[in-house]
Amino acid sequence: MHSGGKTLHLQAGHYQAKIVTVGAGLAELTHRGRHVVIPHKPEEMPLAHLGKVLIPWPNRVADGCYQHNGKAFQLAVNDPVSHTAIHGLLAWRDWQIDQQSASEVVLTIFLPPSYGYPFALISEVIYRLEATSGLHVFIHTQNVGDETAPYGAGAHPYLTCNLHSIDDCELALPSGEATQGERDFTTPQVIAKTSLDHTFKILPSGNEWEVRMTSPAQNMTTYLRSHQPWLQVYTGEKLARRGLAVEPMTCPPDAFNSGVSLIHLAPGEVHRMHFLIGCE
Repeated sequence: MHSGGKTLHLQAGHYQAKIVTVGAGLAELTHRGRHVVIPHKPEEMPLAHLGKVLIPWPNRVADGCYQHNGKAFQLAVNDPVSHTAIHGLLAWRDWQIDQQSASEVVLTIFLPPSYGYPFALISEVIYRLEATSGLHVFIHTQNVGDETAPYGAGAHPYLTCNLHSIDDCELALPSGEATQGERDFTTPQVIAKTSLDHTFKILPSGNEWEVRMTSPAQNMTTYLRSHQPWLQVYTGEKLARRGLAVEPMTCPPDAFNSGVSLIHLAPGEVHRMHFLIGCE
């Protein structure tokens, strides 16, 4: 056992993946031996929430404070720079292996009530490699408590074209409204020196969208597809711009306070989300 927990190896066609049980994390995904996401050594704690699953909220809660049903709650502030509670409660917990085959693994975890989040959840993450399409990721969460829980989910993969600098890559983003101004990548453009750490509301919501990054030098395109209404894109300065964080999310930052797209998960209710990462 190491800091990443157990390492699980998946294979289908020319795809290979390494999954770590800590954070139900994606540690590596390759196609024909070339990196599709920025990898990390399974025994090392990755920087910047690399590959982690984000439950019961993605992104940030301002000051770690929120109200629910008229009561105030305080989460641990674990990002001192922004003074926020970042990326949920399960990124550094060790998940249990429920099922495993050559091309699929199912990880599960129980999130018990705590002072900052007094709700009981069971989450399940399924990683399924398919030879033709790539890595399917399913995130399912059930409220097993007796109170409706505020809930959001997301994931934190970094697309890469075999670790080539993203400055030379072309990026295509789905149509969306950004939280702040930036270059328009709805028509593919070279990223160059553009710095992004932006939240997008996908338009129209509910349809499948795709983020594509192409490296002419590598003759390689990586993509992420999902139906989630929100997307965070970050140009990976913490990781030397070797990849682009493409984070499908159910809600925007600070949804526990704004209520925007916040899921109210009723007792017994199950929320499901899916995304796909692949390579051409």
